[in-house]
Amino acid sequence: MPRVSPDRASFNALNLPSAAIPEWMGSFILSAPPNTDLWRKPPAADTSTAPILYTALRNPFVSAEVTVSADWRLEWDQAGLVIFAGNPPGRTPSPPTAAQQQHAAQQQATNPSAVPPPAYNHAPAAKWVKLGLEFTNSTCHASSVVATADGADWCVTTLPRSQASRAELRVKMERIGHALWLYYKEETTSSGSDTASSTPPPPGSNGGWKKLREVTWFFYGVEDKNVRVGVYASRPANFAPSMWESRNGGQSITQSNLRVEFEDLEIF
Repeated sequence: MPRVSPDRASFNALNLPSAAIPEWMGSFILSAPPNTDLWRKPPAADTSTAPILYTALRNPFVSAEVTVSADWRLEWDQAGLVIFAGNPPGRTPSPPTAAQQQHAAQQQATNPSAVPPPAYNHAPAAKWVKLGLEFTNSTCHASSVVATADGADWCVTTLPRSQASRAELRVKMERIGHALWLYYKEETTSSGSDTASSTPPPPGSNGGWKKLREVTWFFYGVEDKNVRVGVYASRPANFAPSMWESRNGGQSITQSNLRVEFEDLEIF
């Protein structure tokens, strides 16, 4: 069955200009500058600087998958799928600052008949999950991060030796009941060899998909209309230029963007 790419018109860009949304979502590139990430530390302190393309679905989420590839060089270079149960970080209204609250109180005191400002309804931070390929400890891993209102955790798994040296990985998210299952695709190898093979999987197998994680509670209490899903890329590392680079105006890999190729994006 041929793959059907999502419609670009349904996508929104976060930390990217709207013009950066690709014309065709079946194959495209995202460029992540240094010091970009999607992360959360207690108490719900978000770092949301990673380039993200995401969409809201017309129907309940079923699954999403994509292949990512890049020239991974720096610790924590990463890219893949991301899903939000609510507005992505950075798209949620912020509470009024102390100065704004003081200004509103002064206006109310000088003009009691004035309409008071709308009350700020504090909503818990949206939970989210990201899944993809991450370069850490000098090799490629399948990686996931699960974030609740309290913070996020991080999980990586070692890929087979034949696959860890490669620069690409296909990952998949799937809804089963209230749970979100995370998978990565393991390439088959020839018998007695570490070389990846394109030999089709045997009948009845799962096609090479390996279970990475089950997030049992992700969809519990979540309305389908609030689910957002898409792709992201990030280069969290940010090193200062060396003395030689400062004097000679050169640019090293530590100051360059991570360019990630996304292939065969599917969202259902």
